[in-house]
Amino acid sequence: MIHLIHIVLIFFLVLPAFYYFIFAMAGRTQSARHDRRKSVSTVRSRFCILIPAYKSDGFIMQTVRAALNQDYPSDLFKVLVISDSMDEQTDRMLAAEGADVLKVTFENSTKAASLNAAADYLGDDAADYVLILDSDNIVRPDFISRMNEVLSGRIVAVQGHRCAKNSDTPVALADGMFEEVNNLIFRQGHCALGLSSALVGSGMAFPYKWFRDNAKEFVTAGEDKEMELKLLKDGIFVEYAGDIDILDEKTRSIENLQKQRLRWLRSQYYLIGNALKEFPEVALKAGYADKLFQWTFPPRLLVITGLPVMALLTMFAGSAYMSVYITGTLLLFTAIMLGIPKGLKIKDIISIFKVVPRIFTATVHNIFSKKQDKDKFIHTDHQ
Repeated sequence: MIHLIHIVLIFFLVLPAFYYFIFAMAGRTQSARHDRRKSVSTVRSRFCILIPAYKSDGFIMQTVRAALNQDYPSDLFKVLVISDSMDEQTDRMLAAEGADVLKVTFENSTKAASLNAAADYLGDDAADYVLILDSDNIVRPDFISRMNEVLSGRIVAVQGHRCAKNSDTPVALADGMFEEVNNLIFRQGHCALGLSSALVGSGMAFPYKWFRDNAKEFVTAGEDKEMELKLLKDGIFVEYAGDIDILDEKTRSIENLQKQRLRWLRSQYYLIGNALKEFPEVALKAGYADKLFQWTFPPRLLVITGLPVMALLTMFAGSAYMSVYITGTLLLFTAIMLGIPKGLKIKDIISIFKVVPRIFTATVHNIFSKKQDKDKFIHTDHQ
């Protein structure tokens, strides 16, 4: 029985550590671009920036102004805000700035529902590519130009570098740091080894026709994961553009972080089961098996906490599995250290580790939460 328990723990704790280490090393030691961006043309494509906005009155203007302030021909791009539960005055101000505004009302508000409504509203030939931003994202004036450069080559889908806009609380610092670790492992590292970048929900670019044809298939609160699976099934590679920044508002409180992670976790539970039904037919699709394998891992914080604990317990017990857990712990923390942003100070790292126990408690609560409705939207406030 003891051996069986260790086998289970090795699968859920040690194996993820090896996985993270391999892709972190790949991301740091190899170019994620390979030869995929070499064929760059001078063609300027038409873009539509979609911004689903749910109760975003307090910060949407800054996002839209940045999206409109582009060094790209104004006749080749438009900004569409999908306004859900926002004030009429906000909608009028957005329109005055030059954005198109689509007013929507849903029984159950999700980003997927807003994107679906946008696809219907825009019609068949609104753009060559669609760019998706969150309502709190800020992009630089060269955002569309840089995306156009990448998409002018052999790349047809792109995930940009989403990074922290704020670091004013320990929770925001932790959220931003772990996003950078994720960028290294699941985006840069995967592309370095020839696998598609994971999507992160915003800063994404897709062919408009593909988006319009498939928008109705995205129905859960984890629409980015649904997109990943569909892109894999369609054989579309997603490039990671680590040099195109999208500034993202990081959550400042444990409560909002818990809400955010619960939304992701429960949609992942649903999608794993849904994807397994199609697995025999798509098993040979590049990256599909990797995606399912990746999604079976427990939340990262459980691995970060569980591995050192098991290493210490087996050390004191003199267990034969001690070296396995110690090796896993070393590989895990090496992967994390490789992903930590260079500008992060020692005092910031200390602040992050002080708040980790509270985040861990929230993570455990999410796992055992009975509210696992994959369609229900959980709104996270901006403080």
